[in-house]
Amino acid sequence: MPQQQTDSIRMEAQGKFAQNGMVAGPGDSQTNINKRSLYEHNGVAVCSQKRALIIATVVFATLFIISLIIAYAGPGNDCPCAGEKPDHLESETELNSSAPSVPLATNGEVFPWNKVRLPGAIRPSRYNITIHPNLTTLGVKGEVTIEVRVLKDTNFVVFHSKNLTIIDKLVYAAGGRNLTVVKMLEYPPTQQIYMEMKEKFRRGGNYVLKLLFTSRLSQELEGFYLSSYINKNGEKKYLATTHFEPTYARQAFPCFDEPQFKAKFRMSLYRDKFQIALFNMPLILTEHKGYFSGGELICDHFQESVEMSTYLVAFVICDYDHITNMTRHNKSVSVYAPREMISQADFALHTAVDIMDYYEEFFMVPYPLPKQDLIAIPDFAAGAMENWGLITYRETSILYDYKETSAAAHQWVAIVVAHELAHQWFGNLVTMKWWNDLWLNEGFASFLEYLGVDHVMPGWKMMDQFILDKTQPALTLDALASSHPISVDVHDPVEIEAIFDTISYSKGASVIHMLEIFLHQDILRSGLYDYLNSHKYGNADTDDLWSVLSKNANQSIEVKTIMDTWTRQMGFPLVTVSRTGNIISATQHRFLVTAHMNNDTIHPEESPFGYKWFVPLSYYTDVDPSSIHHVWMNMTDVKFEVPPEVQWVKVNVNQSGFYRVMYDDSMWQAIITALHQNHSSFSPADRASLIDDAFTLCRAGVLDATIPLNLSIYLQKERDYVPWATALEHFQSWSKRLAETRAYKSFLEYMRYLLTPVARYIGWKDTGSHLDKLMRSDILASAILCDVKDVVKEAQIMFNDWMVNGTRIPPNLREVIYVAGIKYGGVKEWQHCWSKYNSTGIPSERKLLLKALGVASDTWILQRFLLSTLDRNLVKPQDVKVVLAVVAANPEGRFLAWRHLKAQWHQMQAMFGNATFSMGGLISAVTSHFSTQYDLHEVSSFFEHMNVGSGSRSLQQSLETIRLNIYWVQNNEETIYTWLSNFLDR
Repeated sequence: MPQQQTDSIRMEAQGKFAQNGMVAGPGDSQTNINKRSLYEHNGVAVCSQKRALIIATVVFATLFIISLIIAYAGPGNDCPCAGEKPDHLESETELNSSAPSVPLATNGEVFPWNKVRLPGAIRPSRYNITIHPNLTTLGVKGEVTIEVRVLKDTNFVVFHSKNLTIIDKLVYAAGGRNLTVVKMLEYPPTQQIYMEMKEKFRRGGNYVLKLLFTSRLSQELEGFYLSSYINKNGEKKYLATTHFEPTYARQAFPCFDEPQFKAKFRMSLYRDKFQIALFNMPLILTEHKGYFSGGELICDHFQESVEMSTYLVAFVICDYDHITNMTRHNKSVSVYAPREMISQADFALHTAVDIMDYYEEFFMVPYPLPKQDLIAIPDFAAGAMENWGLITYRETSILYDYKETSAAAHQWVAIVVAHELAHQWFGNLVTMKWWNDLWLNEGFASFLEYLGVDHVMPGWKMMDQFILDKTQPALTLDALASSHPISVDVHDPVEIEAIFDTISYSKGASVIHMLEIFLHQDILRSGLYDYLNSHKYGNADTDDLWSVLSKNANQSIEVKTIMDTWTRQMGFPLVTVSRTGNIISATQHRFLVTAHMNNDTIHPEESPFGYKWFVPLSYYTDVDPSSIHHVWMNMTDVKFEVPPEVQWVKVNVNQSGFYRVMYDDSMWQAIITALHQNHSSFSPADRASLIDDAFTLCRAGVLDATIPLNLSIYLQKERDYVPWATALEHFQSWSKRLAETRAYKSFLEYMRYLLTPVARYIGWKDTGSHLDKLMRSDILASAILCDVKDVVKEAQIMFNDWMVNGTRIPPNLREVIYVAGIKYGGVKEWQHCWSKYNSTGIPSERKLLLKALGVASDTWILQRFLLSTLDRNLVKPQDVKVVLAVVAANPEGRFLAWRHLKAQWHQMQAMFGNATFSMGGLISAVTSHFSTQYDLHEVSSFFEHMNVGSGSRSLQQSLETIRLNIYWVQNNEETIYTWLSNFLDR
């Protein structure tokens, strides 16, 4: 059980109050009050006129003497602050614009290397690392020897280091001859160390850099950091773990921290006897090193790794238990977790073994390491990290209890396990040369995860869900002018962090899915086999992949020519379909949701292809829905003929292409009529596609709001998950934007009209297929939020029975019942769920409760909930965004969340670090639903002069979205209100 004080948030006013009840602001500290009293009427400081004249004379004389010294002395030659600019010092535009015009090291000397990227003259080949952390004092002692080879004569070496104190250094040739270090400089803006030698490193030679250093375990979730959990006895247990992607290895040991500098790694880790140590490779030797701080000291030595990038190195010191199984090719797979949670690791272990076997067969390349460990980390910023042979996971991404975990959380574990295992080949065995091709790693893993889960769980229909989870979110973001190409130039760590987004992951996956369909999976597989074998243990770029795919297609398709139009320019086409007689015309132009706004703040980037694409157009007709036709739009428009009896054409079959479709008015009406008469004329994926296109085109101002509304009427008869999930996503967005309009109450009534029949159909029994369970949870939760009376009443009865009598709630009904109890309850109901959040040992249950706690209708409760995020003992930093997002989505909390973000911005920066992608996520979660000019002014004014680091692009996207929301409400509110009034009055 957790400690008692975390069982509840004290439900009382929080903050510093003066005795008269007024809030003490930041300028009213005791110190400031005392200073102010010196200048108040009853406390004026005075002195004599004579004394004042004497003081002034002395001050001016002193200043005059100092100015003469400065004028005539000038800087001396051996002054450490002076130095000539070296010949190879390039323009400061290479660096961050906030840096000085000439980069100065920490000691004031000119830093001679002013590029963000390291020089290529010296490359590491092997690291020998010894790390000794103290989990009590948080101090870390370390030693690293880096064996390097020289590709070009040079007298200096540059490597990375951040927050490390280098206490000794030694450089020697392979034969043992020492080299004299004449200069060592540090430049924090680029996190680099420059070491200059008395004699040159000679081309073809091998040398060793030996560095002793100290540091501290980080309190942030990056580098080598401290994490903790509460065991079943209520004791707080600590562990030390790593997260190095993209540029955090340099915070753990000095290194060449760029993906193309691959090397082998040997690791030695100190720990106490009650802990274990894990590394990318298996343990080979354990030494007893005596006693330290009252405990027995152990040093574990690990097998040398294969060549890999620094961001994939990982090590953990913990007291976990584990379970193990073997793959078909006799590779050991283990899952590590705290002892009381190890029973929740079975599903991840069996899934990992099955998916590794599948990937070995799919890639036709054996898994190259002797073991694969998966470990649950209590405090973890990302969902998981693909460290080679030691994958780290957030607890909710790996632990599953079949009695307690919902179908959605079950699926999430399978997806994340499959994603990280795909990286072991695609990303680890072959790594992108530089971060501009991050999508090669993440796009492929995001695509392959669905193939992997579909193989082990065929009943889950993962490729239908692919459009819901990958294609549709990517289309939404990529329709903004503030999007970016899949392959994008990045330089410093802040820019690199910013591209870990929906474009790199989901758009990358979507265009690969499209590629697989027109290329066919057998050609894709053979191409990937060549790619992995040609570049294994090395690096590659996007063109390398296109080259092998064209080769395996026998050059019948110029893959690079086609795919460059999808990866090297942002956005995607809107394909407009019209009919004249028997001729269908399809035209393409870039789709921007904000194009109609004529907004001066939007400055579209130029495209090397003029925003034209090679589009693999697919379609079928009502005459023969089983026959799928294909037409290439080669950066052009096309025409094709259909039989005269055709009523409608469905373009972009199953939303497999990364584009949207706009039909002419008559065809929209024909499609809507077909949906009303027999919606099964279209597959579930195509029904989802039609919903997604209609609502998005309305959002962009190119389709009247009556079209998606007329289309949505058919949902009364819809019984499939993917169309409903798509529709609910759009209805939720409409709800947020309409919340302050006169159409809002009518909109909620219309939602009740649509949801009531399907809610009755889906029922309250936690039975049926996996997709039935996903759908039941979504439908009933939406019915609760829209106040469908029958659903609310049943949910409240079940909530009270659980709260009072402890009656068990089936896993897939918990979200619904918790939401009903909290939304329509008060302090007692909220406090009960908060207590359960703090006491449960099921990570997925904690996350579910955390989300439900934010739907309270009482703003006083919501304010207390937001304040809890400032205490990492109450809400982990990794969950802060969850809290802010759910409160911001609550009509009662949207402005509370924004005020909280403003008030606590600097504290959150300190919590996450300005370079982390978490800050951008907070901005979009809290602001992107705003829809008034006042909101826009609030957000833009607050951030106008603020350095948001890697959140810069998220801020631009949020501001663009707010402008779009304002425009949409202004232009659609009346139409929607009129349509709803007429429909509901029938």
